[in-house]
Parts: sequence; structure tokens; C-alpha cells
Amino acid sequence: MTTTQSDAELADQLSRRRARMLPVLGLFFIMQQSAFWSNPPAERVVDHVRIGAWVVLTGVILFTLSTNGFWFRPAKVRAMIDDELTRANRTSAMHWGFVAAMLAGMLVYVVEGVTQFTAREVIHLIVSAGIVMALVRFGLLERRGYA
Repeated sequence: MTTTQSDAELADQLSRRRARMLPVLGLFFIMQQSAFWSNPPAERVVDHVRIGAWVVLTGVILFTLSTNGFWFRPAKVRAMIDDELTRANRTSAMHWGFVAAMLAGMLVYVVEGVTQFTAREVIHLIVSAGIVMALVRFGLLERRGYA
């Protein structure tokens, strides 16, 4: 006997999984940053690959945060996952991501007199601060809905 999950059950399961995974993805993203800052990129091929991987990962995370994700699921399930509360949570997360990016930019501006940053390091820091804040905020808000 096989059981099929209804669209509503699948949407609920995927939403709960997203709520669990987003803060963890934020933690992994922060851990990945330690590799960048402990060994700043030079002009070796491996460094270009590493920066390219960061750009791709950041782009995928940003696209996922900007949309309802789950691109390979049926449209009906995606619509259920992207309910009004989720859209409000996403808006709040993007807001806090923007604030974190601006604060990181201000911090770099203030400490630039003490230490020197390359343009690549400044961009990396600002983008990463925004992405991590948005990921963690969205995940925590989504988890609160299931508590």
C-alpha cells in the first residue's frame, strides 16, 4: 500500500524544513568566511575558484531569499509555501540584511584609517554581513511560526 502526500502536507513539510535549514545555512556560510579571512586570496587559480564558489553560493542564497525557493516543486505547492506570513518574514529578513550590510559598510569606513582593506575584502564583508543576517533572521522568524 502506498500513501501519497497531499500538496498541503508537502508544503507544510517543506516549510518546516526551510525553517530548520536557514539558520544552519547561515552558520555554514559564516564558517566558510573564516577560510577567506584566514587565507586572503592571491592570484592563484585555486583562489579564483574559491572566490567564484563564494559568488555562486551567495547568488544562490540571495535568489532563494528573494523568491519562495523550491523551484522544482509544483506551482501549487510553491504557492502554499509562500503564504502571507512567509512573505512578511522574508521582507523583515531582507530589511535586516540591508541594515547589516549598511552597518558593515560604516564599520569598514571607520576602521579604514587603522587597517587597510582591498576592494575585494570590503565587498566580501558587506555582502556576507547582509546575507548572513537575512538568512538567520528569516530562519528564526519561520521557526517561530512552528514553535
